[in-house]
Amino acid sequence: MASEKNLAMMDPEKHIATASNPSLEFEVGEVTAVEQNAQDHAPHQLQRNFKARHVQMIGLAGCIGSGVFISTGEALQTGGALGLLIAYPLICSMALSMLTVLSEATCLFPTTGSFIDHASRFVDPALGFAIGFCEWFGAITVVAAEGSVFPVVISYWTTSVSDAGLMTIYLVVVFAFHVMPNRWFAEFEFYSGIVKLTLMVVVMLTMVAICAGAGNGDEYIGQNYNTLKVFPNGFKGIARCFLLASWATGGQEIMGVVAGEAAFPRWDLPRARVNLFIRILVIYLSAAVFISVLIPYTEPLLLSTSNLASSPFVIAMNYAGIRVLPDIVNVVLLICLCGIGSEELFVASRVQVAMADMGMMPALFKKIDSKGRPWASLLCCSIIAIAFTYMCLSTTGAIAFNWFSSISATTTFFAWMIIPVTNWCMHRALRAQGDTAWSEPYAYKSWLWPAIPIYLFVTTVFTFVCTFWVAVDPIGGADSSGLAADFFEIMLCFPLFVFAYIAYKLFYRTKFQNPRTADLVTGRRRLTKENIEFLDTYGASPWYSKVLSYVRFG
Repeated sequence: MASEKNLAMMDPEKHIATASNPSLEFEVGEVTAVEQNAQDHAPHQLQRNFKARHVQMIGLAGCIGSGVFISTGEALQTGGALGLLIAYPLICSMALSMLTVLSEATCLFPTTGSFIDHASRFVDPALGFAIGFCEWFGAITVVAAEGSVFPVVISYWTTSVSDAGLMTIYLVVVFAFHVMPNRWFAEFEFYSGIVKLTLMVVVMLTMVAICAGAGNGDEYIGQNYNTLKVFPNGFKGIARCFLLASWATGGQEIMGVVAGEAAFPRWDLPRARVNLFIRILVIYLSAAVFISVLIPYTEPLLLSTSNLASSPFVIAMNYAGIRVLPDIVNVVLLICLCGIGSEELFVASRVQVAMADMGMMPALFKKIDSKGRPWASLLCCSIIAIAFTYMCLSTTGAIAFNWFSSISATTTFFAWMIIPVTNWCMHRALRAQGDTAWSEPYAYKSWLWPAIPIYLFVTTVFTFVCTFWVAVDPIGGADSSGLAADFFEIMLCFPLFVFAYIAYKLFYRTKFQNPRTADLVTGRRRLTKENIEFLDTYGASPWYSKVLSYVRFG
């Protein structure tokens, strides 16, 4: 077997120390999480039956939905090509940093509450409640946001079916996978992820072909760079792109929630981080480049209320004379909408269960049946999601989409600010109590700590301030009667977060956690002997075997 030093060099996912392992004093496989006091598959508990391939596919293809196919069009229209190419790489780097930071705490404490639980135990229970409430509310609004787009995608082919009927079909599909045991949800995410990835590869290759001259277009590709302003709305346009990019690339926090039901978080999360990097490089950044080259920001179809389903990719293909592929794109977009809706219902229900476990919501919501389904929480979240989705019928789909997507995007900013703060406080507690977490075999610790948490916090604060500025002083200005509406369309989650934090703080008189007494036991999941042997074998394997393990999702 290779030495520990050589293993560390062969596998960048691992951080291995040579110190002795005090954790071996515990019984192998001991689990002390609140929601897992018994066995992993005990009745009336959330079950850890998400396999490695499920977690990896969610990391690779999860969150690919209307944000990629549609919001990129509005980002191009608002910020111009250069604004799009500034905002997306920045937000993507923040998303990758966030998952790196989150993985540290989640590998140690893979609880269903994830960073919400971590914020409560290491910083302040009031902070955990505030971000938990906003994350729960934001996840439900995403279900509605995707539902508001569903009828408009169908309108690409026909308008003879009522919007209410189409929304009902969408909701039935979203809810169906949660009526069954959660492994059905995992399988749906896995196979729909394969479909989404296959489509994105085909789309990107098509974009390359169009850029190379394929199609019926007779204009020089990229000529809009010679005739249009670089920044159509100045820095405000870029600031608005930050919000839209966070909607398209945000939601990666789902990996922390999924880890609560994963069989082997230490193996799954670092690999999900690598898959996220691949997704960012191949999908988000490539999409931004191709869209900015192929379509001028003056294109009227980018975000008109009657052509919302005509995504930038579809517009480019139609202009190139490619008639079949746009229909396929829209079919897969329907799958994406249902997939995102199902993911966010999963997140909302699990966050509610975790908050009920922590005493932050009624105990009714932590009830779980013998199949591992949190029925009370699922029912509550479903009812609210149904109400929000049908609310979209009272206004245009574009306006409803903007409101709901903005709520989720600003929630992402709050989560990304809190995660690095929680990470710092966790490190402080581990040092104060002399915990040996980082010296245990295969302990997962970021190589660049604390640089990555600092980068994440600073950039998130910067992008949030820019977004706040655009909300207060919107592009094109606003009269006094519309100023409040414009502000809350973007920043509705801000007053909700502040109110939730202050109200919980005052009512329960919570205090900031003392690092010397912070809980380092509940929910901690140490590696079993079998886990360590598995990682030993993986670390000693040749490099090509490690690469193939990602391809076969082992």
